[in-house]
Amino acid sequence: MVTGGLLEKVLQAGDFAGFSAGWQRGDVVPTGFGPLDRLLPAGGVRRGGLVEWLSGSEAAGAATLASAVACRLAEERGRAGDAAATIVVVDRTGRFHPPAVLGWLERGRAGGRPPARLVVARPAHDADEVWAIDQALRCRGVAAVLAWPGRIHSTAMRRWQLAARASLAVGMFMRPLTASREPSWAEARIAVTAQPGGSLSVRRLRLSLAGGPWASHVQAHERAVEIGLDLARGCAAAAGHLPSVQPFPMPCIFEREQMACRAS
Repeated sequence: MVTGGLLEKVLQAGDFAGFSAGWQRGDVVPTGFGPLDRLLPAGGVRRGGLVEWLSGSEAAGAATLASAVACRLAEERGRAGDAAATIVVVDRTGRFHPPAVLGWLERGRAGGRPPARLVVARPAHDADEVWAIDQALRCRGVAAVLAWPGRIHSTAMRRWQLAARASLAVGMFMRPLTASREPSWAEARIAVTAQPGGSLSVRRLRLSLAGGPWASHVQAHERAVEIGLDLARGCAAAAGHLPSVQPFPMPCIFEREQMACRAS
């Protein structure tokens, strides 16, 4: 764990400077969750982009899902030739729960690949948080950056977008549902809602398309899916754990006229 003041030294270390030619601009990485990939028009997470995960509460599971996808990105980066891809967590208020990602990190180790390096930064102020996210996204050895920013100034997010494009890292931001009404440079906005059932090791989530430059091109029946997270094994839960769920229209809170997205 590092504080905001030490983050620059950590990111400048040689272990974080590696960059593989196999990690190409515009490449799409499967998230490891088939329904989520089908929800995303690109068929997965595009390298060098930003994703917003919107939820009504901190217990909805958005951070767990984002962490799982970040581990998947790091795993794919390791396959591309990097010795050890890095995930940077910018956690100003102590929301990050490390055990939530252990299953996915251990899965990569069991596969014989170098485990992803996890760096947690604790900025003290809003300005430090904005700076830490920016610096982490600029580092070519970073596969993904997770953060919980509050209200984001459009200029700051535009800088993050450009930083991610240059390094091919992916920025993942956990935000409240009300953020759907704010302008955004994110390529994708996904609303995450916890579902009843499951078990101590399996979480059930419903994911809804909540905006993005491609939102108007997606059919209504493709706007929501349900997935399961097997926390113990670090993978998607088996289909038998999840009941059949029919696709449903978007909630009214995400009507198109209420959304604004500037991603390009």
